[in-house]
Amino acid sequence: MGKLIVYSFKVNREQLKCAKRFFDRQGSLLQHSLRDIIDVAADCERCLELHEEDASISELQSAFATLLANCKSTWHLNSLLEEAVMKIAKICKVPLDFINNVLGEARQVKPAVRRI
Repeated sequence: MGKLIVYSFKVNREQLKCAKRFFDRQGSLLQHSLRDIIDVAADCERCLELHEEDASISELQSAFATLLANCKSTWHLNSLLEEAVMKIAKICKVPLDFINNVLGEARQVKPAVRRI
């Protein structure tokens, strides 16, 4: 790993506390999960850049292998969050088919606005 830098962004203090507690409850650290997401996003971008540069198949495959290796540490995040939403839906007595429909729709819709 190259030189590390500190990257910060503003978040609501109470939301940060809640997020940390949630990840603690799941046996993970928020900071590690965010790093994992950044690693995967950076690997995706590297693969796309190689493709745009008409890199050789072997270079693309090598970059893709790194991407897959880093994806292993993020797969649990999707299921973790979906599992939590479903558990909370049961607690709130919201019909699970309604939640499944909303989550399914969310997977298909791209955000209309980018946050800066």
